[in-house]
Amino acid sequence: MATVTTLPPTHNATVSYARLYGALEGYAVVTPTGLVFVDHDQHLYALGAEHAAALTLLAPVHGVERANVLAALAQAGEVCG
Repeated sequence: MATVTTLPPTHNATVSYARLYGALEGYAVVTPTGLVFVDHDQHLYALGAEHAAALTLLAPVHGVERANVLAALAQAGEVCG
């Protein structure tokens, strides 16, 4: 798992509630270029295949909440990138 320093493009992104390793809850964002996990403290992690297997997708996120998650990603990308 690696901390994300540059964000993949979020157009056409799928956002889901997710649990990583059965304990860490947050959002999984699937983009055309990769998978990012966002915890509730807005820490971003790029997940490779070895960590993606430990990810449980719980339910899709739609509407305003999806927009808020993507906006938080964009803001974090501006700060970290």
